[in-house]
Amino acid sequence: MDELRPLAPLVRDAKIVALGAAARQTRELSDVAHRIVRLLVEEEGFRSLALEGDDPGRLGLDVYVATGEGDPRALLAGARSFWRTAEILELVRWMRSYNQRHAGDPVRFARPLAEPVRHPTRLDGLAGLERELADNAAWWQRHSGDKVVYWGGIAHTAVGDPRTVSSSEPPQTHRKMGAYLRELLGQDYRSVGLTLAHGS
Repeated sequence: MDELRPLAPLVRDAKIVALGAAARQTRELSDVAHRIVRLLVEEEGFRSLALEGDDPGRLGLDVYVATGEGDPRALLAGARSFWRTAEILELVRWMRSYNQRHAGDPVRFARPLAEPVRHPTRLDGLAGLERELADNAAWWQRHSGDKVVYWGGIAHTAVGDPRTVSSSEPPQTHRKMGAYLRELLGQDYRSVGLTLAHGS
């Protein structure tokens, strides 16, 4: 983990640190994200993990990491396809192991809002999704008081506007989750992009 330690001072005082992968289901990026989660939990006091686009509570993963109840492989079978990987299974098992060693100071999964935030302007489609992702992450951080690691896609987590999705018909342009969280939290939101040079 020594090679990751230079990252710690850049993010340690944040309330939410997003790990945005440039590609889903890429073993190398997932391995790096897992190692960053471990660094932030073990050495920087982060205590919640949010998995973009899924509710670990719905799957029973929060119960598993807290109590050991259930089979994590079977629980992940109900997750979105990009979370049904060996790397996420390893992360879930590591969280359980961490909690067994630190019962008084456990790490947990973030939960989504029960009811959506009501905004003056309604947004549909991808624009609404981006704002909902930001609302959920910000709500959980306020509700729990935890420092949160958010693991998702870089197209959502990056700070910057706007995002145009040209594959949709017609193309859609909207704000990203990262832009909403930077507006809400300022420098208490940090975005770390994970990418690679080439591969297949």
